[in-house]
Amino acid sequence: MSGKSGTYYFLRSFGFVKPFVALFILTLLLNTIFSTFTAISVATIKPIFELIFNAQILPDEPGNKIGVLEQAKNEFFRFMKGLVVNPNDIKKTLVNLGIFIVVIFILKNLFKYLGSTTNAKLEENIIRFIRNKTFSKLTSLDIGFFNRTPAGSIISIVTNDVSVVNSTTISALTGLLRELIQVLLYLFLLLAVSPFLLLIAFSSSVITIAILRTSTIYLRRYASRMQGAMADFTSVLQESLSGVRIVKGYNLEEFVKNKFFAQTTKYYRSSIKFQRIVALVPSLNEVFGVVALVVVFLVGGNQVLSGQMKGEDLMLFLFALFSIMSPVATIVHNFSQFQRGIVSIKRVFDILDQDYHITSGKEKIYDFRESIKFENVCFGYNHELVLKNISFEIQKGKKIALVGASGSGKSTVVDLIVRFYDPTEGVVSIDGKNIRDLDIISYRNLFGIVSQDIFLFNDTIRNNILIGNPSVDEEELIQACRIANAYNFITKLPNGLDTVVGERGTMLSGGERQRIAIARALVRNPKILIFDEATSSLDTESEKVVQEAINQSLKDKTAIIVAHRLSTIIDSDEILVFDDGRIVEKGKHHELMSLQGVYYKLYSYQSR
Repeated sequence: MSGKSGTYYFLRSFGFVKPFVALFILTLLLNTIFSTFTAISVATIKPIFELIFNAQILPDEPGNKIGVLEQAKNEFFRFMKGLVVNPNDIKKTLVNLGIFIVVIFILKNLFKYLGSTTNAKLEENIIRFIRNKTFSKLTSLDIGFFNRTPAGSIISIVTNDVSVVNSTTISALTGLLRELIQVLLYLFLLLAVSPFLLLIAFSSSVITIAILRTSTIYLRRYASRMQGAMADFTSVLQESLSGVRIVKGYNLEEFVKNKFFAQTTKYYRSSIKFQRIVALVPSLNEVFGVVALVVVFLVGGNQVLSGQMKGEDLMLFLFALFSIMSPVATIVHNFSQFQRGIVSIKRVFDILDQDYHITSGKEKIYDFRESIKFENVCFGYNHELVLKNISFEIQKGKKIALVGASGSGKSTVVDLIVRFYDPTEGVVSIDGKNIRDLDIISYRNLFGIVSQDIFLFNDTIRNNILIGNPSVDEEELIQACRIANAYNFITKLPNGLDTVVGERGTMLSGGERQRIAIARALVRNPKILIFDEATSSLDTESEKVVQEAINQSLKDKTAIIVAHRLSTIIDSDEILVFDDGRIVEKGKHHELMSLQGVYYKLYSYQSR
């Protein structure tokens, strides 16, 4: 990724415009018309000064040799004079000219308004499209990506960088094209009046190019620091809000404030340096432009005095030259902004170009008939093996428990079963089919999962449960709540099933959240239920209620239980004991106790 040039990312970003190409073309068309009327409004300077200097609008006097540009200019002014000149009444001509100028400015501002509103619609569509595309990519990435990437950095990219991509590249380009059209029309006008004066006027362009080339290096450097600092303070913000209980409980307010302040200061410093260059470049260009304007005035003034040039032509040239300075300054500013945009584009494409490590197979699966089998499975994070040559089988209808010390690999087994990860070596199969070959959506529909860290959306209890299966009816929903031992406490809440639970379910206790999660799993009517340390964080009373809910939900189900408290799984059909990434023992509770091995030690320790 890092080897790609800024131009590559800049050009590639215009793929985001493709769905809105008609709107893009309409924007360009309206801006072109606006720019044309802007140039015409400047061109009215010539007849105005003819009236001032000569009390009449003079007819064109073509010379012996007329260039294409001069001929086009003369045709334009001949057309304009045909609209406003009354040969027999100079006052009528003056009134006509005034009306002509008002109409031109009305049309100019009408198309400016239409162009601006159309451009705004284009920009918002593009921002929405990029955000949706980025978010869609994020939702399809595997769990490993989110383990490697800070949440604050992802939030910063989706919110801030996407806006920067639009405002500093795509939007800036539409503005750039509008200004370029104006520049070209003014150049046409200037060239038609005096190529010699135009050559003098743009002698400063070499200096402008040199300034742009030098500033580009620093702009990109400081833009990169700005975006990085913004991602950092977004991460601090996200962590501080998520861990507000720890922050309060450990009196960490000053610590997190200092950490946040340090990152915002870093952003501030980089932003100031960036803005200094952004402000300096157009200022220097304007100074050189004014110098060129003064030189043109002196040279052109001498030509007027010597009779080589008409006074009204010099005034037209000076006004056109002065008018061209604003779009040129905008173009220079947009080139400066492109550097920040390129940094943001890279960050957006870093997400969009992420490889899919978990890809869906094609074969759909709708039922579980026989067993799930692990055959010589190995898995590791960052080349460090967590599971080492694991083999076992889970028969349909059986209750299987996975136990072991923290970090022994039991939760990783669950992640492999539901395909959050794929094995480094070996095969995981269901009913004899490699799960890599199965359609991942239909495969995961076989499972109902209840984990230790329950996530509830800031929504009603009803909607949090129906996420598991939106198509269930009210009777099935209530039945799932009853089995999960949740119905009684739900009916005591002010709004029952329509009670809003707060962010992450903070309005409910830990045991209540767990029972909502069990109901959510049950409405899926899963073939296989997974409980990943579902009671380990609960107090004794809550654990008892939740354990009863678990036991009720397991009737006629295949169950995989990752247990920390071994007293909850003594009735399992088989217990797999993990130690250092290997299965060191397996069997029923009484069989493992008789071995007096790892399981015996774990159980005896907890009993004491």
